[in-house]
Amino acid sequence: MNQLIRFCRGYVRLRLGGRMPERFLNLCAGNQIELWDLLYKDGSYQFTMSISDFRRLQPLCRKAGCRLHILEKHGLPFFFYNNRKRKGFFVGFLFFCGLLYLMSTYIWNIHIDGNHANSTNTILTFLEQKGVYHGIRKNDLSCQDISTEVRAAFPNVTWVSTRIVGTQLLVEIKENVDGYKEEQKEEKEKEPCDLIAARDGEVVKIITRSGIPKVTEGSQCKKGDLLVTGEIPIVDEAGETVRYEYVHADSDVFLKGKYYYYKEFERKYTDRIYSDNVSKYPFLELGNTRLDTADIRKKENPAVSYENRHQLFLTENFALPVYYGVTTRRGYTKSEKLYSKETCKNNAEKQLQQYLDELKKMGVQILGNDVKIEITDTTCIAKGEVTVVLQAKQETPCTIQEVPPGKDNSLDEQ
Repeated sequence: MNQLIRFCRGYVRLRLGGRMPERFLNLCAGNQIELWDLLYKDGSYQFTMSISDFRRLQPLCRKAGCRLHILEKHGLPFFFYNNRKRKGFFVGFLFFCGLLYLMSTYIWNIHIDGNHANSTNTILTFLEQKGVYHGIRKNDLSCQDISTEVRAAFPNVTWVSTRIVGTQLLVEIKENVDGYKEEQKEEKEKEPCDLIAARDGEVVKIITRSGIPKVTEGSQCKKGDLLVTGEIPIVDEAGETVRYEYVHADSDVFLKGKYYYYKEFERKYTDRIYSDNVSKYPFLELGNTRLDTADIRKKENPAVSYENRHQLFLTENFALPVYYGVTTRRGYTKSEKLYSKETCKNNAEKQLQQYLDELKKMGVQILGNDVKIEITDTTCIAKGEVTVVLQAKQETPCTIQEVPPGKDNSLDEQ
């Protein structure tokens, strides 16, 4: 920082000569004149000082009988003086300062912090729809309005702070993802509904927490059959229904059923033998125009290519329509081959095991499978049935029934 201040004020490099140089240095110290980079060289002292202090040295030189020689001049005052006839330079410098000031009145970077459930692109798209975008004037922004609109648009956002720092708009948010999900779940659980079967099967186990079950263990049901009803009849002493109450049916219903499995693939395949030569071609994209250095003749040969592509950003979230990168190509030769029967069997078993693992991830219990593998001259076919136990329930709104006239008040009359 001191060097910058000295450069702006200007400073000179001096050589001190005369009868009593040490007295001159003592006089400078007594008059609080600052010297730096003092050294003894070739029988004389050399030092650096500011222009303002240099103008105070004449009386001190007479007292000490010393002479000063200017060796170097540095700083803006000398720069402006040496270039005083270059009017174009000063006009350009003033234009640059004005342009810099003008650019500082706009927002060039919008930074989103604290978001987890809502992606940055989602929030930026919403702000752009509300007229907040990269390049907007600072005077056209209202931080309070932005915070209010973000909270209203994203229910899981509990707190928003918006402020402008330089040419950057900082939007800090806090989310309550778990609380929002729990609130949605609670609202959904308040709605009355029935549970119906989502597929055909045999009821293996049923655990009812709310509602009235309509099936028992061991009973067969088809897709769409009522499993648990959320309609609870209220009866009087005579056993007549006087009204209905509706609840959100909640139950674990496990059905035993079967999945049909079928997978087929060709025994014939194309084998690729890749070359050791790898070619790399840089490219540049400006909007819809692409500048590629790839050799067109080499593209006629079979090759695998992939791109390492990057986009140019002016700021953190201000993307420019400029892309650059490298295309890597690797040639190969093709040959037709046939899978052996042992390889076909191993591949079919791996595909079946992957299918069973996916079912287990979804909470499906595998009781057994009756899948057979058939290998012909051209294809390999795996087909059969997989016996499973799973929860196959589906919520559906209750049908609200009207109470017969006079029945709703029968209990009150008694």
